[in-house]
Amino acid sequence: MKKIVISALLAVCAGNCFQSCTNLDEDVYSYIQTDDFFKNEQEMVMNIGRIYDYMKQYTHYFNMWGALTISADEAICPFREGNLWWDNGVWIDLHSHNFHSHVNNNAWDFIFGGVALCNQILYMIEESPVDFASKPSLIAEVKVMRAWFYMNGIDLFGNIPFTDNFKDEGLPPQKDRQFLFPWIEKELKENVEALPAIPATSNYGRPTQAMAYTVLAKLYINAEEWIGKEMWQETVDVCAKVKKLGMTLEPDYFANFKVNNENSKENIMVVVYDNVQTSGDWTYNFKLHQETLYTLSQQTYGIVDFCWDGFCATESLYNSYDENDVRRKSWLAGPQYDKSGNPLMYRGEPFSYNVSVTSLYDPQNPAKTEDGARCAKYEYEDGLQGSMSNDFVIYRYADVLMMEGEALVRMGKVTEALPLFNEVRRRAGVAEYTASQLTLDEILAERGREFAWEGLRRQDQIRFGTWGKAWDFKEPSEDYKKLFPIPYWALLSNPTLQQEPGYTN
Repeated sequence: MKKIVISALLAVCAGNCFQSCTNLDEDVYSYIQTDDFFKNEQEMVMNIGRIYDYMKQYTHYFNMWGALTISADEAICPFREGNLWWDNGVWIDLHSHNFHSHVNNNAWDFIFGGVALCNQILYMIEESPVDFASKPSLIAEVKVMRAWFYMNGIDLFGNIPFTDNFKDEGLPPQKDRQFLFPWIEKELKENVEALPAIPATSNYGRPTQAMAYTVLAKLYINAEEWIGKEMWQETVDVCAKVKKLGMTLEPDYFANFKVNNENSKENIMVVVYDNVQTSGDWTYNFKLHQETLYTLSQQTYGIVDFCWDGFCATESLYNSYDENDVRRKSWLAGPQYDKSGNPLMYRGEPFSYNVSVTSLYDPQNPAKTEDGARCAKYEYEDGLQGSMSNDFVIYRYADVLMMEGEALVRMGKVTEALPLFNEVRRRAGVAEYTASQLTLDEILAERGREFAWEGLRRQDQIRFGTWGKAWDFKEPSEDYKKLFPIPYWALLSNPTLQQEPGYTN
């Protein structure tokens, strides 16, 4: 059913001729005829669908997912024997916190291209004379998406260009977190009640109250880092609002990541993919199978695509799981087999993925082909070729429970937090926490196991104070590297922007 709904949303009319600035750095201009606004509800809904098509870029390894995941302590892409895939060291630099624009550039584009798209659509909606019952709800969903893009902006880049007016053709001024935090909060609070309560067939892949409140919880739980103000009680209160809406944990952890995961009762915000409907443009495809597996694993799953032997889990992440933790099955480690159960053979020997990695970058002693546990968290479909059909999960109800629990622990209310964490732990098949075990260090470790490779780890590490520390193949890094540098081209195109402190232009 999701395929029908999303296909209808993305059937956008072509041929618009744009007339106002849509790029926050005035690098590229688009124009819209001021007399060519939406003529009916269907046109409006279809054009809003452009936002969710645009969102498909999120999981591309050179976009948000790569910037958020490879920079953290949960993933690496080592230089391997044969030099099959290492992109001239981009992933080594990213993991080592040697930040530059090659990866961050695309994350910047994604965020502010998303803002510009939302501003354009809001302008067209608000100027359209057409009126109908669902119009306020449509306006609310676009404003919530714009707030989400801006929240990612202050998270990754700190001081960023800001405009909420599509007609404004001037260079947008740079605003800091102190300005944008209350603006984002206000946008979310003013629009959440106009949204449907929880994901359903009719709104799948689009904002709901559950999604907006979860974004608000993210804002509050990171408030101490972002604006220097503790907002733990506010985090608890807004998580309670999500809980009242009727979301729940799936009994099976992996139900959230299946090929047809649109029926999950836990997934709050997803990027919708479909092997048939998703664009052929590779930057809009979800290709985890190619990014992490070695090509022999094609025989395990019946995958048609050639796999690149790239990203793998850090040894410390894999070893953090208890042996009986069901989430450990997110990773391929040890001997590998084909679909019939026969051992895969490599150079005349049974093929195994090693948990340990020989080196991150050492041409004299490169990582081995089989080094590193590989991700199997998302179900790989038999015969897979092109984009995966699994919808990528950005926020889950488990995160809401654990954010509430974390805020309670930070307020000294460990006893109240225990049931929240233990609900997640029971599903994972591991022992429940006692009060003495529920420390901040343990919460960070548990979040790492629960949300591995879901794009949350960078933010978590910064909030828990481990971002600048040493970990697998990374030396201690400077505090200013909590933010990525603003791309050089953005500074050139908008002279009002100043580079983040610590970086040179």
